[in-house]
Amino acid sequence: MEPLTLPAAPPPVPALRADPDGIRAYAGHLLAASVQVDDLAGLAAGTARLADWRGAAADSYRAALDPVGRRADAASLALRDVARRVEAHADAVERLLTGHADLTDRRRHLLGTIDALRGRAGAVDAGLAAAWQAEADACAREVEVLAADVVSFARALEAEEEAVRRALSGVLSLGQVERRWGGVPDPADAALATMPGADAPPAAVSAWWAGLGRAARAAVVAAAPDLVGSRDGLPAGVRDRANRLALERDLADGELLVELGGATTEQRARLENARAARDALAAAAATVDPVTGEPAGAQLYAYDPTAFGGDGLVAVAVGDLDTADDVTVTVPGLGTDAGSAPYLGARASTLYEAARFVDGSRSNATLAWLGYDAPDNLPWQADGDASGVLDEGLATRGGERLADTLDGLRAAREGHPAHLTAIGHSYGSTTLGHAAHDEGVPVDDLVFVGSPGVGGDTDDVGDTGVDPQHVWAGANSRDPVADLANHGAVHLELVGGLGLGDDPAEDDFGAQRFRAESTTRADDADGLDALADHGKYFDHDTESLWNLAQIVTDHPDRVLLAEPVHDPWYAGPQDPEADRRPTAPRTH
Repeated sequence: MEPLTLPAAPPPVPALRADPDGIRAYAGHLLAASVQVDDLAGLAAGTARLADWRGAAADSYRAALDPVGRRADAASLALRDVARRVEAHADAVERLLTGHADLTDRRRHLLGTIDALRGRAGAVDAGLAAAWQAEADACAREVEVLAADVVSFARALEAEEEAVRRALSGVLSLGQVERRWGGVPDPADAALATMPGADAPPAAVSAWWAGLGRAARAAVVAAAPDLVGSRDGLPAGVRDRANRLALERDLADGELLVELGGATTEQRARLENARAARDALAAAAATVDPVTGEPAGAQLYAYDPTAFGGDGLVAVAVGDLDTADDVTVTVPGLGTDAGSAPYLGARASTLYEAARFVDGSRSNATLAWLGYDAPDNLPWQADGDASGVLDEGLATRGGERLADTLDGLRAAREGHPAHLTAIGHSYGSTTLGHAAHDEGVPVDDLVFVGSPGVGGDTDDVGDTGVDPQHVWAGANSRDPVADLANHGAVHLELVGGLGLGDDPAEDDFGAQRFRAESTTRADDADGLDALADHGKYFDHDTESLWNLAQIVTDHPDRVLLAEPVHDPWYAGPQDPEADRRPTAPRTH
C-alpha cells in the first residue's frame, strides 16, 4: 500500500497593516491645504492688487505679485490632484485589506486540512486510501491556486504603493508643481460659471449639479467650499464634504493666528465658532445607532462662522440626509448661536436614538439647524439681539431661510423623497410658523414644542398649509415660555407690534396636541424652577421625546394625545395636563 502523499504547505501571506480612514483623513488635510492656497491665489488676483494705487511703485508691486498668484494656482491644483490619488489609495487599501483577510482565512483552512491529513498518514486504511489521497490531491490544487493568488496580491500591493509614492514624490518641489500645473486652467471655473444664481430655486441648483461630470464636481467642491457648502438643493454629502474643508481651513488659520499673537477679536470669535462646529460634528459622529450598534454617521450640512454679525451659522446632522427614510429638521430658539452647536447636536442625537428605538425598520437622519439669527443675548445688552424675541422680525427672516433649507432637502432627493418633519422649539416655533405661513414648506409633519407663539398671522392650522392632522403641538404645563403665547381673545401682536402669535396647544388653533409632561416637572408654573421644563422636550424617557419619535417615524396612530388648552372669556387659560400624572415611556 502506497503512503499518503501530502500537499506542500501554503505560502505565507504578505503582512499588511493599514488604516484606510487615516489615509482618507490625510487626503482631507491635503484638500484643505489646497483651499488655503486657492484663497491665496484669489487674494493675489483680487484685493491684494490694491486697485486704487497708481504709479511706478504700484506697477512694480503688481508685477511681483503676479507670479505669487500663478504659483498659488498651480499649487492648489497639485494638492487637489494628489489628494484625489490619496483618496483612491484609501479605497485601494480597503480592497487590499479585504483580499488579505480572504487569503489569510483560506491559508488557515488549508493548514488545518493538511494537519488532518497528516494524522491519517500513519494509519492508512486500505479501503479509504484512494478517497484520502483524492482529498489530499484536491487540497494540493487549492494550495497551488492560493500560491498564485498570493503572488497576485503581492504584485497589486506593490503596484499600489509605487503609484501613490510617485504621486506624492511629484509634488515635492515648487519646480515640479510649476512644470506640471503652471498655467493649467482650473476645471472648476467652467463649472462655476454655469452655476445658477443666488436667487435660483433649489431645484435649479440640483439640476445643475446632476449635469456635472465627476471631475467637475470634485473640482468645484475643492475650489469653492464656502459656496458649495451653503447651496440649497445640493446633496447633503456634497455639502458636508465642502463644509468640512472650510472648517478645517478655518481651524488651521485661526489656530495659527492665535499662536502668532495676531488674532483680532473678530478672528478669535470666528475660531471659537469653528471649534464649536468641530465639537458638534465629533459628538454627532460618536452617536451609536441603537439598532445596529454601529456609528450613526454625521454631516456638516451648513457652516459659516461669520454669519449674523459673528453669531455664526451651523447645521449638523446625525445620520445620512441623502438616504434616510425619515428626515427631521429641528429649529432652536432663544439663547442659541454657533457656540450652541454641541448642545443642539446632542438634541439631534437623542431624537435620532429615540426614532431608531421606536422603529428600527426605518432609517433616520436628524438635522440640528441653526441657519438663522436666533435671539441669543439678553435684551438689555447693548450688543445683544434677544430683544428680538419680543417681536417677530428675526423669525420672519429666519422663516425665509428655513423654507429654503426645507425646499433644498426636497430638491436634493427628487425621485426618492424622505418623510420630512420640521420641529420648532421655543422661538424656533415662531420661525417655523413664519416659514409655513409666509413661504410654504414641503413637510409631511409640522411640530411646535414649547411655543411662545407661531406668528401673528397664523391664527389656526389652516394657515400653515399643512394637513391639520399632521400639525402637532407639545407644551409642558409647567413651561412658562409656552404660556407666553396669545390665548383666547388676547392678541398682543396687535399692541405695538409685540407678541409672537397664538398658542398652537390651544383648542382654537386646532393642532394635534400630544403629551409633553415630564416626571421631573416643577411643582407649578411659577418661579425659576419652571424654566427648566422649557428645555426638557428632547430628554430621553419623556413623553415629549416618545411622541416626537412617533411623529418623525410616521406613526401618528401611536402618538399619545393630550387635551388642548382652553381659555374661556371669564377665566385665564385652563390646561387639563396640569393635574395629570406624567409617565416616562422608554426612548432608548
